[in-house]
Amino acid sequence: MSERGRFAGKVVLISGGASGIGAAAARGFVDGGAKVVLGDLQVAKGEAAAAALGANALFVQLDVTQEASWAAAVAAAQARFAALTTVVNSAGISVPANIEDETLEGFHRTMSINLDGTFLGCKAAVAALKGGKGGAIVNIASTLGVRSGSIFPSYSASKGAVRLLTRSVALHCAEQRYDIRVNAIMPGAIHTEMVEGYIAAGQAAGATRDDVINGFAQGHPLKRLGKPQEAAAAILFLASDEAAFITGADLPVDGGFLA
Repeated sequence: MSERGRFAGKVVLISGGASGIGAAAARGFVDGGAKVVLGDLQVAKGEAAAAALGANALFVQLDVTQEASWAAAVAAAQARFAALTTVVNSAGISVPANIEDETLEGFHRTMSINLDGTFLGCKAAVAALKGGKGGAIVNIASTLGVRSGSIFPSYSASKGAVRLLTRSVALHCAEQRYDIRVNAIMPGAIHTEMVEGYIAAGQAAGATRDDVINGFAQGHPLKRLGKPQEAAAAILFLASDEAAFITGADLPVDGGFLA
C-alpha cells in the first residue's frame, strides 16, 4: 500500500491537535489519506491548523475535561466525515513544581487535563468505535511516567496513570471482543511548545537558550531533542494496520532515555 493510502477510509479525532505532537500526527494522518478532526481549546491555532490541512480536516473546540465536550466532538466528526475509526489523546500540560512548591490546585489541574482528559477520551472512543472494525486508540504517556524527576510530581503521576489506564482499556476491549487496539507512546523531550516553555523559564532564570536545550539533550543517549514528527510517526504506526497485533503497549520515543 502506498503511503498516501495508508490511512484511506480512516476518520481520526485528535485531542490537542492544534499544536505540538497532535498537530504533527494530524499532518501524517491526512498525508496518509485519512479524514482528521482536530480538537482543542486553542481556537485560532486549531482553525489555522485545520485550514492548512485542507478539506480532509476539521477543527472542533474540545475541552477534554468535560464529557459533554467529547460527545459533541465525536458527533461533529461523524456528521462531517463518517464513523470514527481512531482516537488520539494528545492534549496535555506540564507545569514543573516540586512537592513543596506544587499546590493542590496545580496538582488537580494537571491530573484533570492529562489523566481525566485521557480517561474521557478513551471512554468516548470505546463507545464510538466498538461497533466498527479496525479501531485504534493511541494515548500520550511520557518517559516521566516511568522515571520521574524532583520537579515533576504532578506530571509524572498523571503520565504513569495514563500508562496503566491504557493497559486496562486495552484488556477490556480484548475481553469484550471489540475490534479496538489501545496503546500509548512515551515521548522523551520533544521540541514542542511545551518544551519551549521550559526553555523560556530557563532563560528567565539566567541560562542561555542553548544551555537549556543542551541540558535536555544530555539526558538522552542520542544527545538531542526529539522532533514532533518523530513522536507522530510512532502514533501513526500504532494506529495503522501494521500494528494489528499490538495492544496494551507503551512505546518509548525517547532517544534512549529509558534504556
